[in-house]
Amino acid sequence: MPGCFKKTIFSLASALSFVSFLLIIIAMATQKWMTGKTLCQTGVDLVNASDPELVKFIGDIYYGLFQGGKVRQCGLGKRSFSFKIFPDMVKTLNSALHVFIILFLCAAISFALISFGFCIYNALKVPYKSIKGPAGICLWNFIAETLVRSYNDSLNVPSFF
Repeated sequence: MPGCFKKTIFSLASALSFVSFLLIIIAMATQKWMTGKTLCQTGVDLVNASDPELVKFIGDIYYGLFQGGKVRQCGLGKRSFSFKIFPDMVKTLNSALHVFIILFLCAAISFALISFGFCIYNALKVPYKSIKGPAGICLWNFIAETLVRSYNDSLNVPSFF
């Protein structure tokens, strides 16, 4: 049976692993990964709009991992459109990027769950194999971090660490 200090450390680590699992799920479900503003150039040209009137011609566009939408505003009110990424936008967007993002997020989910399981196991029992002990937790987290960093490097995404 592990001591009180080890139980506390592994319990905190399991809570952090579970929180990371939840954050990854929330990230996959978020509908606005990327947002932007659009200008209805045709409407601006028709009425010869100047700077204060341009607000009537600015719309919004947003993309999620699985769906997106846009609000078009050409001076006559807002018109909303929504679309699905995979059936509708596969030919216009880079679908390989979306597939890789989904695969890496699923890998991150699995590593977070493995880390969570090992932390719970270590909080309750003393492991007799090193892969199930603290070294195993470090190993799974290192593999997950390496996957994320290699993916970010392939996309030329700046890293904070």
